[in-house]
Amino acid sequence: MPRKILPAFVAIAALSAALVGAGSLRGDETAVIEPAVQVGDTVPPARLHIVTYPGLYGLGPDLPGSKYAVVDGYLLRVDPESRKVQSVIRRVDAIRD
Repeated sequence: MPRKILPAFVAIAALSAALVGAGSLRGDETAVIEPAVQVGDTVPPARLHIVTYPGLYGLGPDLPGSKYAVVDGYLLRVDPESRKVQSVIRRVDAIRD
């Protein structure tokens, strides 16, 4: 690399690294958001939406002993009687059913 270009390249690389490190070039969609519920938690009925059409979420039928549900923007499997979370599947943008 010619000597005149090298200092400019180094300055641009340093600025880019500083901006990425500060999060300026990343959108909010890259942030990791922990679910508000964890496996084993019992969900209050007021926060629980039981999924009636799993296909709308790209899912097959409910597994025996569980129901799909949406809680606080997360698709879950829950025990229908105890409302205990069996698994956290993924984040969803909306309730579709």
